Amino acid sequence: MEELKLKSRVLLKEATIDLEVGCYNKAVSAAYFAVRIYAESLLKLRTRKDDKIANAVARALSGRHPEKANEARVKFLELFEARKIADHRPRVLSKSEAEYWVSEAKELMSALKLIEE
Repeated sequence: MEELKLKSRVLLKEATIDLEVGCYNKAVSAAYFAVRIYAESLLKLRTRKDDKIANAVARALSGRHPEKANEARVKFLELFEARKIADHRPRVLSKSEAEYWVSEAKELMSALKLIEE
């Protein structure tokens, strides 16, 4: 589990570096996978279904942090959609879009840390 958390931190750092050098699609993709890997490590969950991860995150937060539960679920799914654009669609993400999604990923990571408390 610690290896996955380390991988998650590395990916988030790489997303920030990608922003700095103008690799906006890569930044969004790395940010998404940072959040996904961190969530999977905390929840001890392995699945290909992003909605299952999003729902598990919401359930894990709903007990002690209900105000964050649905917001985290929605943001995770929105970040997933941004990652699909970055990795699979012809549209190229802009600097401002990438900055937004990397920032959202950082906020999601903070929300996920509440699960460990």
